[in-house]
Amino acid sequence: MTEIELIAHALETLGPYVMERRADREHLGISSKSHANDLLTEVDIETQRRIVALIGAAFPGDAIVGEEEGYARYPDEPGARAWIIDPIDGTQNFVRSLLPEFGISIAFARGNELLAGGVAFPGTGDVFLAERGAGASRNGRPIRVSAVASLALARVELDFDGPPKRQPTLDRARALLLNGGQVRCHCAAVLGLCSIASGDADAYVHVSLRPWDYAAGLLLAEEAGGASSDLSGHPVRVFGENDGLLVSNGRIHEELLTHLRRA
Repeated sequence: MTEIELIAHALETLGPYVMERRADREHLGISSKSHANDLLTEVDIETQRRIVALIGAAFPGDAIVGEEEGYARYPDEPGARAWIIDPIDGTQNFVRSLLPEFGISIAFARGNELLAGGVAFPGTGDVFLAERGAGASRNGRPIRVSAVASLALARVELDFDGPPKRQPTLDRARALLLNGGQVRCHCAAVLGLCSIASGDADAYVHVSLRPWDYAAGLLLAEEAGGASSDLSGHPVRVFGENDGLLVSNGRIHEELLTHLRRA
């Protein structure tokens, strides 16, 4: 089994479990993490445990970086094989939303290079997959970023995060709020990033993310022809500190950076 095959298998098998539990979400165990709006459910924990078990069986010895249960640590070895997991990205939407706007995210990296990744949206049945140098797909069909060439016509996904990050977001992205054709916030990084990969959005902006939030979605957007950097224009480091995250269709990347640098 290859890395991308494991990702595809995990996403296919876990989607039904997540949707079954969501159907009974009124009875889920829910707690908070870093702040009151940063939610954790028993489904997040169990989904991550199942992914970890699959990886351990197929690739014993690989490092695992995940959002929950003590896995939020980076590999000690600079060139280590590492799996990056977000069992449910968009937990707020999983717990409370009209539409199922949340996803399961799994990526594989060697050192600082993302090599394979996938995102499943259990609510719609969509599965996005990408391998470095081999392109990106949605449900087995190739996808490409949009051809939108100006911010004035662009759909910009601006994630406002929780209250502790709200002011820095407003400070950095005021010009995007005023000049973007449409500004949206779906409260799930994987949805914003996959929307860029599929051509349904043109840019994604966040002032502070960790690898499990963006690893798979970032590879998908890049393999679909998009561009990425931090908010200052520097390359994104998978296991390092970044000045936020900017992912776009590539055509409006420099225009976005101009506004963000002025801020």
